[in-house]
Amino acid sequence: RLASAGWSISLGSRDMQRARDAAESLGMRVTGVSNEDACANDGVVVAVPWHAHRETLATLAPHLAGRVVIDAVNPLGFDSRGPFALRPKAGSAAEEAVALLPLSTVVGAFHHLSSELMLTDAPLDSDVLVLGDDRAAIGRVIALIDSIEGLRGVYAGRTRNAGQVESLTANLIAINRRYGIQAGIRVTGLPN
Repeated sequence: RLASAGWSISLGSRDMQRARDAAESLGMRVTGVSNEDACANDGVVVAVPWHAHRETLATLAPHLAGRVVIDAVNPLGFDSRGPFALRPKAGSAAEEAVALLPLSTVVGAFHHLSSELMLTDAPLDSDVLVLGDDRAAIGRVIALIDSIEGLRGVYAGRTRNAGQVESLTANLIAINRRYGIQAGIRVTGLPN
């Protein structure tokens, strides 16, 4: 979706061939690179499974210094009864990212968008809740979100509020499974 909005995207992976294959499958304006090379961009979106979050950020911290890091990770578990929110020691994935990346500016966003929906051409109609402590970085992330047709970035509070936002994803997954849809979030009453 970012590439469709005109952004040049570097898709990082620990495995270069995996990154190249994924980028090739996505097509336009997406290049597969190493995780370290992906960190060379002004803004970096971290979208890894929760179990890989800490190790990935700790490894990449030197490469992310001075960058805006958009943490899209949801601390979730899954069992026979479905998805459930996990409680990180730091309070949230975003707060853990802040602790692990003291030389970066962390903004939480993109938690409630279905990856399946994002990989299609289906129209989007969703708000993206954005959390952080740096107003300039929040503004940049909201502008990035607003550049994607059908999405609207909405400031949702400081990083300390990220736990509630990340946890809500378990509810959306349950809704999606129950009703066979790809639900998102829409905040009502905001001016256009």
